[in-house]
Amino acid sequence: MVAYPYSCPDIRDEDVEAVANLLRSGAFLSQGPEISAFEREISDETGCRHAIVCNSGTAALHLAYFALGAGPSKGLLTTPITFLATASAAVMCGAPVRFADVCRKTGNVTPVTIGIALDANIAADHVPLGIIAPVHLAGRPCDMPRIKELADAHGMAVVEDSSHALGAVYQDEAGRPFKVGACAHSDFAVFSFHAIKHVCMGEGGVLCTNDDELASRVRRYMNHGIIRNSEEWVAPPEPDAPWYYEMQHIGWNYRATDLVCALGRSQLRRLDEGGVHRRYLADAYDDAFRSIEGISAPPSPVSDRGHAWHLYPVAINFAKFGLTRGTVMRALAERGVGTQVHYIPLHHQPFYKDSPHTDLSGAEAYYASTLSIPMHMKVDEKGAQYIVNQLRSLLLRENQDPQSAD
Repeated sequence: MVAYPYSCPDIRDEDVEAVANLLRSGAFLSQGPEISAFEREISDETGCRHAIVCNSGTAALHLAYFALGAGPSKGLLTTPITFLATASAAVMCGAPVRFADVCRKTGNVTPVTIGIALDANIAADHVPLGIIAPVHLAGRPCDMPRIKELADAHGMAVVEDSSHALGAVYQDEAGRPFKVGACAHSDFAVFSFHAIKHVCMGEGGVLCTNDDELASRVRRYMNHGIIRNSEEWVAPPEPDAPWYYEMQHIGWNYRATDLVCALGRSQLRRLDEGGVHRRYLADAYDDAFRSIEGISAPPSPVSDRGHAWHLYPVAINFAKFGLTRGTVMRALAERGVGTQVHYIPLHHQPFYKDSPHTDLSGAEAYYASTLSIPMHMKVDEKGAQYIVNQLRSLLLRENQDPQSAD
């Protein structure tokens, strides 16, 4: 049994009570007040004008792309080092997808790699690209001010895939801080509330935006395209028709329930506590890995809250140790330490095998060495030391008692 999974939810008695109290109350379980309350709290936390909760991060991405007009004449440029949904949600809109390379140390796209990809696209197949989707990998924000400048110069919209980065803060060149989710340099920021995220709803997501019209579109699209405002109807049966509604364009059922929002609200109250603990773990790991040649800790963030630490990906020179990544992962699992790889580059997937792309050597280098080790609330000081010791002993062929995790 894995004593320290690479990630797991932090569910406490207050979370159980929040859901149980809603069930006992006889209140709405769908389209009720828990949803709007949660949206207000997300808006307050991030500083955005509108927060729109939906039933998954994937749905949130799809809604953002669709609201921005993604399609055959408005494609997506994103990173290959991300989960499938970042690109798949654009494909769901019929949009072409192209990839920009990443920094081989952080795994994030940069203004330079985005610029290279845009120039190459213009010079080569001229696929119409209208949206840039930077991903704040592992919780480390991208250089949003400069990415926004690039987007503006090319007439493109920006959707931040912030699934890993709730609570993170980035700075511009003048040192001014901006919360991820405030949408200071984007049209949308999208968060995931999947079971292992900082705020856990099992499944869930939210779109943040400061644009009133985009927010209005998203709210329609996520509810079957239904319009209930009589001033917007085009074919009402009579002047006074309280039962009536119209569908003027396509929509989906991407609504979240009050049950999961009650859980989300309870979890959100501990966001700062979780951030403190994750930063503590990151510091402990950083200190431990400095002394092991062949293992590199992630680059340090520029400020205390400059990284949300959803993941802690170490870079390992597997060839130096004469071991494959699969061997290391299986051996660690036997010692009670769960690990994962984030992510298989999207251009490796059969679905994208015919998609043209520029040189992605940074993505290849990052993928070849990366391994995510446990980073969550259930890893304490003793656990962090155990995880480090097991990885060290495995790579350096030292003898350790694998039962000491118990």
